[in-house]
Amino acid sequence: VVNTSRIPLGITRTQALAMLSDYEFFLACDPHLAKYDLVPPTETCNLNPPPFIPDNVQSQLRSPSSPPPPPSSEPGKDSEEKAEVRVPVCYRVTDIVHAIPGGVWDTNVVSTFEFTLIRDGLFVRIRSPLSIVMDTFWQIREVDEGGGDERKGNGKGKGKGLELVQDVTIQCSRLLIGFVKGQCENGWEGIHAKMIGRLEPTEM
Repeated sequence: VVNTSRIPLGITRTQALAMLSDYEFFLACDPHLAKYDLVPPTETCNLNPPPFIPDNVQSQLRSPSSPPPPPSSEPGKDSEEKAEVRVPVCYRVTDIVHAIPGGVWDTNVVSTFEFTLIRDGLFVRIRSPLSIVMDTFWQIREVDEGGGDERKGNGKGKGKGLELVQDVTIQCSRLLIGFVKGQCENGWEGIHAKMIGRLEPTEM
């Protein structure tokens, strides 16, 4: 599922990337959000499954997605810690979701959101009950005339400038794929509008 929205002229790439880097604002754009809690970095290893950054995201990293470890006085320890694999910043998120097929969930759905900064924006992996996994690349792209993604998905706006791209890959059972895909397709315009609405044009 790919959805795109044009970013108004006067908004810089730096501004747009900063907006996507604000995880709590990102979560607040969720129309089904009930509450969220940051999972402390010391507890991420206790999540099941443990969070990790996929190989296709490793090559796109913008900056560390977790705080650096404290310095150590032990010989050789610093070089070992510098080589540590980065891990996502994780939140435990509760959504209120209605019209769930067959009553397979309670209306309160608790998921884990894993955030990783990438050069063009943000990678988010959402792990929900019943083995549902959604991987989304949120990217800021430069576009020419026409705008949107001409290959697939939905697009809004025309002209040269920037666009917000949401590229979602869904992994789940056949029973739930229609419902999960529908949730992505039905709510994207409001989410994009809230994100873009936060941005203010830079004075020329």
